[in-house]
Amino acid sequence: DRKATVTQITTCYNRGMQKSVTECTMCRTLRRMGYSSRRPHRVPLLSAKNRKLRLQFAEAHQNWTIEDWKNVA
Repeated sequence: DRKATVTQITTCYNRGMQKSVTECTMCRTLRRMGYSSRRPHRVPLLSAKNRKLRLQFAEAHQNWTIEDWKNVA
């Protein structure tokens, strides 16, 4: 499970084995295997109003050329 914490992985591993390992050992082993810890980015959700406005903008500018877009900035 990609979203499992080191504590959860260690607990699950130790349930099935006679010898238990520590969280530190599990973390070190996972790093050696090429895994790293990441936290998901939090992004604001789009409201229905913003979705509608984005769609209107996209439809209005759908056929613009590169030359048209150069005049925007």
